[in-house]
Amino acid sequence: MKGFRFLLLSAALLQTACGFSPVYGDHAHSAPVAAEMNSVAIDNISDRSGQMLRNDLIDRMYGKGRPQSPRYHLAVSLSSSVEALGIQADATSTRSMMNTTAEYTLNDASGKPILKGTAHSVSSYNVLNDEYASLVSNQSASERTIHEVSEQIVNRLSLYFAERSEPGGSPPPPPPPAPKYSTANPPPPADDKDTRQSPPPQLPAQPF
Repeated sequence: MKGFRFLLLSAALLQTACGFSPVYGDHAHSAPVAAEMNSVAIDNISDRSGQMLRNDLIDRMYGKGRPQSPRYHLAVSLSSSVEALGIQADATSTRSMMNTTAEYTLNDASGKPILKGTAHSVSSYNVLNDEYASLVSNQSASERTIHEVSEQIVNRLSLYFAERSEPGGSPPPPPPPAPKYSTANPPPPADDKDTRQSPPPQLPAQPF
């Protein structure tokens, strides 16, 4: 038992000596990073896989509910393909590989791109004789790649925000301007002055 404790302590000291710290964990920048992540509006992503990715990003990024006045917008384009592996003599495959790629762009409130990147994940699965079992295997592989792509995107965004929060880093963009008028601040009532034109002044009659 003492030897096991010594190994754990040595591993912890080794990580500290190497300067290891989690990107989105409990460290000096966790609060600023979490606040910035919670200020990112995630645009809709097409298709069922895109909806799954967006929901996964929402679960990972929003710790205080969805942003009411987002300072950033995240646009993601998702694509997937399946490659057959283990080709048999009858041209059927016993194994396939799922490739999922996400191209993402982080824009500020004005629509200016401030960060672009690509996330990619690969997962293989068995192709079974039972059609339903193969479909379930395919969906499981797709979910695995989507979760990994989501994790890569969140890690890249959190690293970007952590670097911005460093001394000398770029300050975050200001929040978008609030609308001039709203239900809580309605516009002033229109002037009710009579806009009808008055008749021209009557000139005195001239003697003939």
